[in-house]
Amino acid sequence: MRDFQFLQAVAETGSITRAAVRLGCVQSNVTARLKKLEGRLGQKLVERIDGRMVPTAAGSLALDYGDRLVRLSTEAEAHLRSAAAKWPPLRLGSMETTAAVRLPALLRKVRAGLPSLRLGLRTGTSHELVGLLKAGAIDLAFVAEEAADPRFASAPLWDEELVEVRPAYGEPDAAAIVFRAGCSYRERCRAALGDLPALELGTLDGIIGCISAGLGRTLLPARAVERWRALGEIATRPVAPEHARMRTLALWRHNGASQASVDAVIPLAREA
Repeated sequence: MRDFQFLQAVAETGSITRAAVRLGCVQSNVTARLKKLEGRLGQKLVERIDGRMVPTAAGSLALDYGDRLVRLSTEAEAHLRSAAAKWPPLRLGSMETTAAVRLPALLRKVRAGLPSLRLGLRTGTSHELVGLLKAGAIDLAFVAEEAADPRFASAPLWDEELVEVRPAYGEPDAAAIVFRAGCSYRERCRAALGDLPALELGTLDGIIGCISAGLGRTLLPARAVERWRALGEIATRPVAPEHARMRTLALWRHNGASQASVDAVIPLAREA
């Protein structure tokens, strides 16, 4: 953008000398900047006509782009400064089931109570989310308690009731319909239902569809499957008490750049 500012000064003053005065530099610096920009773009950007430096057609196009770049940069800086003054942007990672059940209410609360907060969302298994948190790719993760990592700050959010999810009619095939490796619900399913052959899927809808078709069964939060149970697409039944509860935690890096937003979102999450 600095090169475009040099081109703009020459175009507006019509002179290398006057452009140098405006920019507070020597004439040779202006000339060198212009030649460098022309060499990089492969086009002559100004020409001398009747003693005045005038933009060529390519120069006028470059000035148009340069003006838009400067305005966009100014707008971006103002927007980021305004947002950061109160709530820094927050990148949230969530388990698929949590995203389906808890996030709609949370996002409504964020929109109502923190309207200037820019919130990004990614989903994954608990272990994938912890990895993203370690890599700095997200700022806050909603994970199963089994995935807690002492390197991160944590806070309890919800206790989920787990149920066995089965086809609405008939007996299922002898398979566990589960999320990818690293999913805490998958591990709890194996502990509760035994070491069944696993059929992996990446979405909650896919898992429900396979169970409805009689391809197997699984363990999931009761709230996550209530809609399908009410429609008669699946059935649920209780599991042994030692497998029936799983706590969801919030994990985040201590004193990260988004700490103020983390502190604001966690109380809203508990209400979701």
